[in-house]
Amino acid sequence: MPDSLAATAAPQSAARFGRAVVFGACGFLGREVVRRLSASGALVLGVDTRPWPGALPAGYSHNAEGSDALAEAAAHLGAGQGALSPGPPNGIPKGQGHLAGVQGAEPPAGARGRAPAAFFHLAGLADAGACQRDPDLARRLNVDLVALALDALSNTPCAFVFPSTGIVYGDALDRPAREDDPLLPQAEYARGKIEAEGLVRAACAAGPLRGAIARLSNLYGPGGAENTVLGRILAQARAGGPLQVWDESPVRDFLHVSDAAEGLLRLGLAALELESPAGALTANLSTGVGTSVGGLIDLCAELFHTPRLPQEREPGPAARASTLVLDNGRLAALTGWRPQTDLRLGLKRSITGGDAA
Repeated sequence: MPDSLAATAAPQSAARFGRAVVFGACGFLGREVVRRLSASGALVLGVDTRPWPGALPAGYSHNAEGSDALAEAAAHLGAGQGALSPGPPNGIPKGQGHLAGVQGAEPPAGARGRAPAAFFHLAGLADAGACQRDPDLARRLNVDLVALALDALSNTPCAFVFPSTGIVYGDALDRPAREDDPLLPQAEYARGKIEAEGLVRAACAAGPLRGAIARLSNLYGPGGAENTVLGRILAQARAGGPLQVWDESPVRDFLHVSDAAEGLLRLGLAALELESPAGALTANLSTGVGTSVGGLIDLCAELFHTPRLPQEREPGPAARASTLVLDNGRLAALTGWRPQTDLRLGLKRSITGGDAA
């Protein structure tokens, strides 16, 4: 894929929103969603207990206080619909609180009128290992928090965009997983995502909320976490190597964070365009291409001129192959979305933090 197709630092999305809330705005995926929304002219409210890193993007307001954040979110989204939504039953009048001076602001050019609104629920505990070690915490952050957000927005006409995970399909299919495949949750993280998906569908079955559920493949990119297999490999590459992992045999579907953000925006817009409530749109968000961990190490060793070592263990003759690749045909058919950053270029950008040739 030519380098010109790589996402820039602040790309303009093909999916336009007038107003948006990004819950978990300072996370790895949240930052990219904010940048795309802001660049396309949306008024964006970011909610995160962490401060926004650096200068605020155009049209962006940040709530780091945490208190009454969902009431503020409902008010921000409702302000673009001609009337403010009730929000959660906590007696907070709309137009009051941390963002009272922002909610009546005029949308920028390109987002005026009754442009669509969206709530991106990107907060939660994404570390699968941490979820397994502390299932109570995982439930509070990955299930209960979704329920609170859905309740707060129950009367707000907007898309509710929820990132789930491809792990819900298990890792034993011999072809790319499709949305109608059986769900085989094998760990706490996947079980929580499946339960949260059900909450989104139930809340969006009738009324103004429209659900958009994206089952994500393995995300990577600049600023990504180091507690994934690719994150560990990239950390080793930044340190000059050598590159080594426990097992090189698993096959995964690696998606650049810029492509994931664009896919979420487009799926949210597609959900709003449904003629009637249908629970939620569910679509895989992926490249559809599998790469083994060993192949990933080979590519990183070539790109970064870094030595590599053999894997740390040799699997026995009865070892089961672990493969998880997601079919992205539904999302492409619904929205025209296709990944724009190939793995070679995406890995370069993950190390340099910018556009790599």
